[in-house]
Amino acid sequence: MKARYYVHCFQGFDPLDEYRLLRVGGLLEGTDSVRNAFNSYLFSGLTSDFSENRYGDVDEALAAVEKIEQGTLDQFETGGQGFVHHITRNRVRFEHSVFGECPEWPIWCCTLAQYKAALLGYRRFLDMPKSIESELTIELPDGEPEDC
Repeated sequence: MKARYYVHCFQGFDPLDEYRLLRVGGLLEGTDSVRNAFNSYLFSGLTSDFSENRYGDVDEALAAVEKIEQGTLDQFETGGQGFVHHITRNRVRFEHSVFGECPEWPIWCCTLAQYKAALLGYRRFLDMPKSIESELTIELPDGEPEDC
């Protein structure tokens, strides 16, 4: 599945004013329901909860994913204002940070491989200039998470 990170400029603002630019991401392929789920949880979670890696959160999560893959760490939990990311070998589970599990924000999961690919892509995207010309297309592996 193809996904893309890009920089959005709010309508009516100067695209050269980096304070009016927002880094976003989203799935480009799949049914509407699949795209909506990935965009609402995975991509929204990464771009809002990791605050452009100001505090090293992306790097910390990537290091934890590596340890989970190697079997030296069973699980890791991180998150921010949007979601709690509960990461295990079988899946990455997203729970809304404010509302928890509720009808508007049910628990959603993706595979560890999908999360890692999206996180690595986001990390590479953060190294690009914050400009409306910046864009990165990535490939997410197919798969269904276990034990969601």
